[in-house]
Amino acid sequence: MNVLVINQCSTNKGDRAVLYYVLKALKQEGIENVTVSASNPQYWHEKPDYPSGDVKVIPWGWNISRKKNTNIFVKIFHLFCKVKLPRQIYFPLVRNAIIAGKCPWYLRLLVNKEYLEALQKADIVISTGGHHLTTIIAGHIRTPQIFDMAIALLYNKPLLLWSQSVGTFKFMSPSSKPMIQEILSGSGKVFIRDEASLDEIEKLEVSTEHVFKTRESVFGLYDVVKSRIAPSKREPILGVSVWTGNKQNPNTWNDYIRCFADLINYAIETGGFKQIRFFPMELQGSDRSCIEDIVKLVNKKELCNIIEDFPGTEEHINLISQCRMYVGHKTHSQIFSLVAGTPLLAIAYHKKTEDFMTQFSLGKYCIVDTQLSSGKFIELFNQINENLDLISEKEQETAFGMFQRVQSDFSEMIKDYRN
Repeated sequence: MNVLVINQCSTNKGDRAVLYYVLKALKQEGIENVTVSASNPQYWHEKPDYPSGDVKVIPWGWNISRKKNTNIFVKIFHLFCKVKLPRQIYFPLVRNAIIAGKCPWYLRLLVNKEYLEALQKADIVISTGGHHLTTIIAGHIRTPQIFDMAIALLYNKPLLLWSQSVGTFKFMSPSSKPMIQEILSGSGKVFIRDEASLDEIEKLEVSTEHVFKTRESVFGLYDVVKSRIAPSKREPILGVSVWTGNKQNPNTWNDYIRCFADLINYAIETGGFKQIRFFPMELQGSDRSCIEDIVKLVNKKELCNIIEDFPGTEEHINLISQCRMYVGHKTHSQIFSLVAGTPLLAIAYHKKTEDFMTQFSLGKYCIVDTQLSSGKFIELFNQINENLDLISEKEQETAFGMFQRVQSDFSEMIKDYRN
C-alpha cells in the first residue's frame, strides 16, 4: 500500500509530533511506502524527526516553500508566484471544480508536480490530524491545506481526514461554504477529536454517517514518556508555552505579556519554583519575541531558560515530563503536558482546548484567553500547585485510555481500506 500523508506544517512542533505519531502508526501496520507532503521540506532535511523507516518528503500541492536567507527580489518573486497568484487564480479554479464535481485538464498546471506524482501513485491519502478546516486561519478559506484536500478528491483518491478539529466557520464568500461541504462529504472517513467539531459539521448540513469520534493523535505517543515521577518529587521547574495569534492588538498584547510575567514572578517568589523553562512551538521563531518580552519583565531573569532549536518530538515531551507544572497556550503544548502527566494550566484560544480539558475532567484549570488576568492566572496556579500529584494521576489515567483509543481507531481505519 502506498500512502500519501498531506497537510503537514514543517515548522510547527505540534504538527511535527502529529506526523511522528502517524508515521509510527503506519509502521506498526506494516506500511513502508510513505510520502509526506509538507510545507518547506528543507526543515525535514535539516531537522529530521522520524520514528523509523525511510520517508520521502515533498512540498505541498500548493507549494509555498521558499529557501531561507534569500534576497529581497527572490522574496518578492516568491510572494507573487507562490502566494498571490495561487490565492487569486489557482484556488478559485480548484474551488469551482470541486463544487462542480469535475476534474478539468488544466488542474495539472496548477499543482506542484511532485505532489501530483505522489498523489497518482497513492492508494490512500491521509490528512494529518490538526485544525485545517476552519475560517480562523483565513475567512476566505484560501489555504494550501484545503487546496490540497480538494485536489486529492478531484483525482478520485480515498481521502481520510484523521483526528481533526473542524470549524469554526464564518465564511467571507458564498462559494466557500459549498467547497467545505464537498470536502467533508467526499472524504472516505472523517475522524474528529473534539465535540465542537460534530456541531460544526451538522451546521453545514453534511451527513455524519462517515464521521467518527477519536482522540488527538499525540495521545498516541503516551508510550514515549520515559519517566513518570510524581510532580511533587520533580525539580521545581515551571514549563511555559505562548501563542502569538492575538499579537495584532498592541493593548491586548501588552496585557498578555504582563499576565505571564506576573505569574512567573509569583511562581518564583511564592510558589517555590527555581527554573522557568520556555518551550517555543515554532521552528521559525515566531513565538520567540513574545518569550523574550516576558523575560524582560521577570525579576529573576537568570532563572529563565529557553529550549533552543528543535529537540525532537520524543525529547520535547520528555523535557516536559520533568516539569512540576506547565502553563500552555498552544494546543499541542497542552497535549504534550497531558501526555507527560505534568499538571497543566491551559489557556484556550479555541473551544478545542476547553473540550480537551473537559475530557480529562480538568475543565476548572482552563481559562479562555479573552478572560485572562494576572489575578485569575495566580488563582488557578495556586489550585494546581496544591493538588499536583492528584492532577497528574488523573492526566495519566485518562491519557492512557486515549492512547489505546487512538491506536485502535487508526489501526481500524487502515484495515478498512486495506481490505
